[in-house]
Amino acid sequence: MPCPAEAALTANEVRELSALPGADFEVDTEPRECDFAVHAAGTQHVTLAQMQYIGPGSLTYWWLFWDDAGHRELRVAPECPKLVVDETCLLVEGHPGACDQSIGFTREELAAPGK
Repeated sequence: MPCPAEAALTANEVRELSALPGADFEVDTEPRECDFAVHAAGTQHVTLAQMQYIGPGSLTYWWLFWDDAGHRELRVAPECPKLVVDETCLLVEGHPGACDQSIGFTREELAAPGK
């Protein structure tokens, strides 16, 4: 079951992430779901905010961390190094719960029967 928490990047965060040299994708202010499955109270929520190419085969991962009290920050942190089947887990290093190969759940996936 996915964590129901959501957060949106601010306009300033979007500008900061979009201005990164080697930014991998376009960011926006649409709400993003927490990347984790349901987790313990008091654990910060996290979503991948941007990937930045900094050299051949080298990526920096930018994550948005937030909690239920309203504290939030963009932070560079490594991805989980564990393998799921034959692919690297796509969550932040030290994440709660099981490893995953999909970053969060889409709104369509959440609305699908059985979710």
